[in-house]
Amino acid sequence: MGQDPQRTTEEHVTIVIVRWIMLEPGSAAIAALRPLLDMSEQARADRFRLADDRDSYIAAHGLLRATLSCMAGIAAADLRFRTTESGKPALDPAQALPDLHFSLTHTRGLAACAVARPYALGIDAEAWRVPAPIELAARYFAPAEALLVAARAPAERPSTFYRLWTLKEAYLKAIGLGLAAPLDSFAFSLDPVTITVPAPDHAAAWYFAEFRPGSAHSLAMAVRSPQPIPVDAAAVTPACLGPPAQTSSR
Repeated sequence: MGQDPQRTTEEHVTIVIVRWIMLEPGSAAIAALRPLLDMSEQARADRFRLADDRDSYIAAHGLLRATLSCMAGIAAADLRFRTTESGKPALDPAQALPDLHFSLTHTRGLAACAVARPYALGIDAEAWRVPAPIELAARYFAPAEALLVAARAPAERPSTFYRLWTLKEAYLKAIGLGLAAPLDSFAFSLDPVTITVPAPDHAAAWYFAEFRPGSAHSLAMAVRSPQPIPVDAAAVTPACLGPPAQTSSR
């Protein structure tokens, strides 16, 4: 059952909030979330040629604003963002929320975000392709990861590939490098999830979580924390979002 991203409780300052929304063509969520975007975000959304891509962008940015709003105490539509020197989005420091970290992701049929205070974090979602491009593991992953995918039974290789892919993307987002860092410069093991990273980073400084929003999507999160932390993870349904917000001139 979906949960309201607007819930406000004191526990929100000590846990990681993860929200996702599954998108169907013509989803009512888009009408509810689009008014939360600023003019530049709406303009960027309108530049997408494909409706699926446009809707997932709107959903991710609107869902992030709704989730941040309950932690920041600022109306979702009034939140302002900037881009750091490394290209990572951040809240405008003028709004005095320096310890509030967030990450968002969107792919075909799914949008998600994660918000935490005071942990740096990253989140990544991938829609499964059929057939899965598992040959990319040998080309881009660390050798140990490519061997891990190849060693699995054929039916298990797609899920293994996408688990590794989302974990790697989430980690890169958390450190603020995106694809600027080679994908083979660090390696994950699975079950349990562990990471091998080059200095000066430390594997013990990270906590990872995985989610399965649906049978055709993978979702993973990386949090810079040396110990497991509580995670409030839930799906959001269009009914949670209520009717479309009334727009105002800004």
